[in-house]
Amino acid sequence: MAQTIEKPDWHKLPTPDFDSIIGTGLGPRYMEYTWRDVILYALGVGCSKDDLPYVWEGCPDGFKALPTFVLVTYLNAIQMQPQRRVPYAPNEIPGDLIIKALGGYIPNRLHMGVDILIHKPIDPLCGKFLTEDCVEEIYDWGDKGVVNQCKMDMYDVAGNPVCTLRSQHLFAAFGNNGRPKFVSNKMQYPDRAPDFECEDHIADNLAALYRLTGDTYTTHIDPTVGQSYGYKGAFMPGLCTVGFGARLAIQAFIPYQPERVTHIATQLRAVTFPDTHVKFQAWKLEEGKVIYRMLNEQGKAVIDNCLLEYK
Repeated sequence: MAQTIEKPDWHKLPTPDFDSIIGTGLGPRYMEYTWRDVILYALGVGCSKDDLPYVWEGCPDGFKALPTFVLVTYLNAIQMQPQRRVPYAPNEIPGDLIIKALGGYIPNRLHMGVDILIHKPIDPLCGKFLTEDCVEEIYDWGDKGVVNQCKMDMYDVAGNPVCTLRSQHLFAAFGNNGRPKFVSNKMQYPDRAPDFECEDHIADNLAALYRLTGDTYTTHIDPTVGQSYGYKGAFMPGLCTVGFGARLAIQAFIPYQPERVTHIATQLRAVTFPDTHVKFQAWKLEEGKVIYRMLNEQGKAVIDNCLLEYK
């Protein structure tokens, strides 16, 4: 539903006590999964029936999990334990604080990007992820507002590190507050044609499929909710777009070798919709290091300043 609360002037309101939430999180949580979850995720980020190493648990060439499968732990209302009614990650902690300071008004919010350091390959058949997350820092982005950086450490059932995930979120309020300044992670693309370029299609049912992995926000399924935010309808989950692009990057340079990936970083730039044709472009900077982006039908970047590192 559209908001009925009048937009307040946050410049005239006291800045929330952001220091009070630094280091706070949701406590220890866990997610158990099987090969069905791994395959559902792969299909949810655009794999086809021909991508057998990702969609067939008995593949003779080896069954494997995409490294971005770890992202399902971040916003998950189905599998994460303790379970919640709706997805809830540490990005909601400063959001709740800001909304309260604005008298219930919900400011413009944007999931800006994610950064994943992969410490070990994911067991594709079954496993348990143990997570510990927190609000790592609230950055000042001037007139644009504040940027919340969250951190999630993930371990396997034996306590071995699986990955370190960081996620950035913009809240369009209470900037110019004297906190550490936010610096955008912009990359310099080589002044040459991409080393790899291809076109792909975000299927019209992909958002509906991806939400079964646990990201059940209504903005990705209910067209009236998307319209209430000023869009033409329901739009793609940002983390689905991240996985879609990372899949293309892996396939371009180390096809069906996700176990080699050590680092993936993605900047989310624009809302993406189902039934959209996209163009993927990538440049290999050196052995084991690729930067890439993905453009929509209008030539606008939907993900940008993306990095893939592998060994």
